[in-house]
Amino acid sequence: MSFRFKLFKGLTGTTLFITGFFLLMNFTSMLMGAFGQGLVSIVMFGGVFIHSILSAYLQRSLQEPGFTLKENTPGGIRIMGGYSILIGSFLIIGAVAISVYKDLYMKEVSAQMSDEQIRQLDSMKGLMDKVITGMQIFLFLYGAAIITNALLSLSFLKQWKKREEDKDIDIDLDLDA
Repeated sequence: MSFRFKLFKGLTGTTLFITGFFLLMNFTSMLMGAFGQGLVSIVMFGGVFIHSILSAYLQRSLQEPGFTLKENTPGGIRIMGGYSILIGSFLIIGAVAISVYKDLYMKEVSAQMSDEQIRQLDSMKGLMDKVITGMQIFLFLYGAAIITNALLSLSFLKQWKKREEDKDIDIDLDLDA
């Protein structure tokens, strides 16, 4: 197994796990009353989750030549791969935006607080910076993992398609004629 394929398997499992967790959390929030926000998040992460599942089927088909993909799976990988790249890009842009606008956001929040709340905010500033930095790093890495997984799935889909086309070539070896 090549490094690229191992990376593809690892990223597929990671995105499947993290995205599944987000979907579960958003579904739970929908049940508790945040229907609009939960629905948007479910649609957003649902495409990434579907892409990860389709990527797992592609991996199995590449590892086990006897395992055939459904007819619509290659098209689904292409469509959901593009969608996943878009979502991953949004996550990376979000991480960069947090970095750029962090100080402005803190000023905006502190302008709406009372003096007591501002003192509490100042005492927790170090902790908040660490939390925000952690969130930035997570968003950036998760977005990069989604994009890398989608690009690898599209690359391995081309290899799968080439292998399938080579199977369909019927070579006539009639040597008696």
